[in-house]
Amino acid sequence: MSLTSLITAVVGLAAIGQPTITVGRQKQLFLDDYLIESSTNIERRIHPAEKFDGNPVLWPCESWEPELATLYGSVIRDEGKFRMWYKSGMGVGYAESGDGIKWGKPQLDLVKVDGQKTNLLFVKREKFKGPESFPTFWELFGVHKDEKDPDPERRYKMGFLSIIRPYKGPRRDPFHPTDRRGLGLAGSGDGIHWKLINEYATEAICDGATHWLFDASRRKYVLYGRTKKTLPEVESAWSKYDWYEQYHSGRAVARLESVDFLNWNFTEPASAPVVLTADIADEPGTEIYSMMVFPYESLYIGLVQVFHARPETCYLDVQLAVSHDGLSFTRVGDRTPFIPVGPIGSWDRFNQSLANNPPILVGDKLRFYYGGRTYRHSPYKGKDTGPASGGIGFASIKPDRFVSLQASFDGGRILTKPLTFVGSDLHINAESDFGEILVEVLDLAGNTIATSKPVQDDGLDIAVDWQRGSLKSLKAPVVLRFTLKNACLFALWCT
Repeated sequence: MSLTSLITAVVGLAAIGQPTITVGRQKQLFLDDYLIESSTNIERRIHPAEKFDGNPVLWPCESWEPELATLYGSVIRDEGKFRMWYKSGMGVGYAESGDGIKWGKPQLDLVKVDGQKTNLLFVKREKFKGPESFPTFWELFGVHKDEKDPDPERRYKMGFLSIIRPYKGPRRDPFHPTDRRGLGLAGSGDGIHWKLINEYATEAICDGATHWLFDASRRKYVLYGRTKKTLPEVESAWSKYDWYEQYHSGRAVARLESVDFLNWNFTEPASAPVVLTADIADEPGTEIYSMMVFPYESLYIGLVQVFHARPETCYLDVQLAVSHDGLSFTRVGDRTPFIPVGPIGSWDRFNQSLANNPPILVGDKLRFYYGGRTYRHSPYKGKDTGPASGGIGFASIKPDRFVSLQASFDGGRILTKPLTFVGSDLHINAESDFGEILVEVLDLAGNTIATSKPVQDDGLDIAVDWQRGSLKSLKAPVVLRFTLKNACLFALWCT
């Protein structure tokens, strides 16, 4: 779109009272075009998280441990240390660390194996019949610490998959008709000793890889859990493959809310609204296995666990989604994996899963903990798979650097939508130390109000210096025009 066309559109919007976008201290990222009116010769690039060289940081190596340890679970910073709850075989393992890299497994007497203390908090009932056994526990979702809960014995909240099988009662899951399935809840005062709260807080979700957060803006818990749904156009396009019926089960993500983590707005089986499922832009056979959502600055970021389910493959990687309300999500860019599976020879060869918590800021890096496995997900029957083993590692990015808008030396331009600034100092997160970024401020008539000095820096917080004019004393909405040459732009904000 030309600048003249932009101005015409803006005037038309202003005439019907269309509000402008307010930019303040919360950063505006470029995972989608929310802020962008048009661009020329600009590419949106996903920046995959960088895997830690010392991965995996936790692997099953004790005599009592099964071969599989993975994140279904959580990693949080708590009481001056890192704490991890994870899937250890068919139970819940616990570990601690001072730096999040070197982990210790405390030997507790909650679950003993051959008379030996272990780091297991509890396991499936058929494996262990202790005083705090959980009759319907199937596998861990994660742990959240709630400092505001008035009951000290519920400061730590655990969610887990609850299953009764075989089941013939009125609460059967429609996707698993021989089962009763749902969200089980437990509480703890220390994160170690757990008591059952409710075996079935809701049955609107039906399987593992379920995630939740406390959304401070809503003052509610929001859960993103497993359901199943296939879009009609996907069914029509993919059902022609002879493997489709066997391999595709339509995994998708549903959304629920609760003010207290105990009572949810949807409880009937399969009743929660679907917020993400595979679409026609995905490769045939794709399913949305899970989505871990967290608020980040001015938006919500979804880490989407994508299941590539075809006879020759069957693996899971992690991609990005974005939302501005936590309800409607858009897949990001060309769907390049944010946490890809590892190459031949790696520990995370086929199957990535996500911690049930936001990334942790450690120094100047956001750290994403995830589980990796050496074997493919079923129903793969081929030879290219490994033993049923897995561990836990992490990958990192610098703050805000999920996605960039970028241009090479031939240059590119970005025009924003009309903006109103709260503050007078413009900041950007950018990489332009071997190129440059020029920022111009335009009024809605297309006149240049301010022009920056060329930004030639690589920084997480670059204050834009003005060669002519500034943002000071601006009362009317304006448009920003960025000219990039061999540069990446990640975020902008104003102070």
